[in-house]
Amino acid sequence: MKRLTRKTLLCLPMLLNGAFASNANAISLPGIPASGLPDFTNSAQVNLFSLGTSFLLAATNSGAAITYNPGGSVDSTGNFLLTAQFSAGGAYVANTGTVSISGSTPYPGLPGVYITGDLLTAKLTGFNFDANDLGFSTSITSGYATLFGTQESVYLSANGIAAALGFGTGSLHATANPLAASAVTTVPLPAAVWLFGSALAGLVSIGRRKQAAEG
Repeated sequence: MKRLTRKTLLCLPMLLNGAFASNANAISLPGIPASGLPDFTNSAQVNLFSLGTSFLLAATNSGAAITYNPGGSVDSTGNFLLTAQFSAGGAYVANTGTVSISGSTPYPGLPGVYITGDLLTAKLTGFNFDANDLGFSTSITSGYATLFGTQESVYLSANGIAAALGFGTGSLHATANPLAASAVTTVPLPAAVWLFGSALAGLVSIGRRKQAAEG
């Protein structure tokens, strides 16, 4: 078994902290938590359906690749489903939306170990958009993600997606064909990662003091 050297112990806290650092290309919208790591990344087919006096946004992908970042694998498969109701003018109808991700994805840091089943289910609590992103704040209710916290975000991104659906024009319109988009669903940062890193740093500090005393 490979021994952990003092040099390795010194590097581990930095490696762990760096592994979960914010994504340099994170998406951010006012009032919506920024995307970042860790996250689940999916492709999605986005439709906007007319309900008469309102609209239903549906973003889906079944049995397609799902990546858990960091440490994910494109070989993992999952089911992504997001639904949310909007007024004809484009305002999100509060408490009508949900997002869920189920399937199988590698457990970070443990090769060959997979998480299977309900990875994340959340309510959509708020909404904002820009030209290329539809962003929702979320309250996670079940799944693997609840191990880390509950408040995060999900973003649907595609070039010109807002205009294609009528957001910002005051008049939404149904899609004739699905729009292809990426879906980034952020998972709360595991507090244990930071605690583990701090504990290792403390062990290294103790080791150094003991070595100095013996020298």
